[in-house]
Amino acid sequence: MTTCALAVTCAYRGTGMALWMITVETVDTENATRTLARLHGTREQAEAALYKAACTEEPEFAIRKILRREVFRYADGSSYYVCLYGRSDQPRFQLVFRMAELILDTAWPQQNRTDPPEPQDQVPDPWRR
Repeated sequence: MTTCALAVTCAYRGTGMALWMITVETVDTENATRTLARLHGTREQAEAALYKAACTEEPEFAIRKILRREVFRYADGSSYYVCLYGRSDQPRFQLVFRMAELILDTAWPQQNRTDPPEPQDQVPDPWRR
């Protein structure tokens, strides 16, 4: 796997573009999460990059040839579980690929920050009239 950033996200809301991050987590060997990519684009572009990574990336520590790949999509659509097989019937590597959207960066100008939503149903204060 390359360590280049393959993520997509946008600092400015309302443009339809976002900054996204594509990550991979090894399940069995070292339980480590690595960033594969960072990219600016739409959710659809990020999903396409995630799918491509899940279907093509191999662990950099894979010594033997990968003969088979199973790619499972989680119901949320923003992550994949991948089993890589060598010669045996048991998965040699198990990986989870995920995508995440940047929603807050403290380096953004104040007006571009996403503030937490105000409660919709506030309880009236009995001491105020």
